[in-house]
Amino acid sequence: MKPMTRVVCIGVVFCIGGAWAHGSSAQDQPPAADKPLAAAPVADQTLAAAAPQADVEGFGSPVATDQLDKTRGGFDLPSGLAVSFGIDRAVYVNGNLVTQTSFNIPDIAHMTGAQAAALAAANSTTVVQIGQGNSVDPSILNQGMGATVIQNTLNGQHIQNMTTINTSVNSLNAFRTLNQFQGLQSALQTIGH
Repeated sequence: MKPMTRVVCIGVVFCIGGAWAHGSSAQDQPPAADKPLAAAPVADQTLAAAAPQADVEGFGSPVATDQLDKTRGGFDLPSGLAVSFGIDRAVYVNGNLVTQTSFNIPDIAHMTGAQAAALAAANSTTVVQIGQGNSVDPSILNQGMGATVIQNTLNGQHIQNMTTINTSVNSLNAFRTLNQFQGLQSALQTIGH
C-alpha cells in the first residue's frame, strides 16, 4: 500500500487581546505549553520523532511511509482492492492541544473493543469552550454527527480546528482488470474495421 493521499483541513480563527481558558471535557490533563501551534496531529507521537524526513513548513516532520502504514486503518474488498484510512481531529488554542480524537482500524473484519470505542468517539460531537459564559444545547451532543463545536468569548485567541485524513489504495488489480477490458475493446474494434 504505497500510494497515499493526505488531506489536511485547517480551520483558523483570529481574535484580538486576552488570555484563554478551556471547558473541554475531552482532555484529562492541562494542555502542553511547549506544543507547536501548527504541529500536525499524529496518532502516535513516537512515530513523528522517528521520521527521518525534513520539516514541512508549519507542520513539523512528516511520518515515514513505512511507519504510517502501521498506523492507518483500512479494509480489503473481495476484488483484492485494499483501502487504508486514518482520521485524526484536533483543536489547538494558542498553540496548545485542547482535544484530539483519532480513528484507525487496520482490519474491519476483526475489530477490537478499543477500535469500536474509537469509532464511537469519532462519531460523537466535541465541544470546546474558551472563556466564561459559553453555553451549548445538550441535544446536539447526542446526534452522532462527528462535529466539533468551538465557542469563544475571549479576545486575542488563535484557534485551529484540524482534521487530518490519511488514505491509500492498492488499486493495482483494478487497473489490471481495466486494462484487460480496454485491450479486449480495442481488439474488437480492430476486427470490426
